[in-house]
Amino acid sequence: MIGMGRKIRVMVCPVCGSLNIRKASPLSGWLLPDEYSCPDCGYRGPVVGEVEVDEDELGEGG
Repeated sequence: MIGMGRKIRVMVCPVCGSLNIRKASPLSGWLLPDEYSCPDCGYRGPVVGEVEVDEDELGEGG
């Protein structure tokens, strides 16, 4: 059924809106404060957006 997919949270880049967000360092959040990076636009910082989407939307290319 359409629209009956499970909701999941994904991180988005605050600059370009890309879903391609990664932790900037393996130590980020452990020894260092949380910092994220976006390889698409070059953003690097502690702030990312988080949105809820249907799981099936991600399967369609989002």
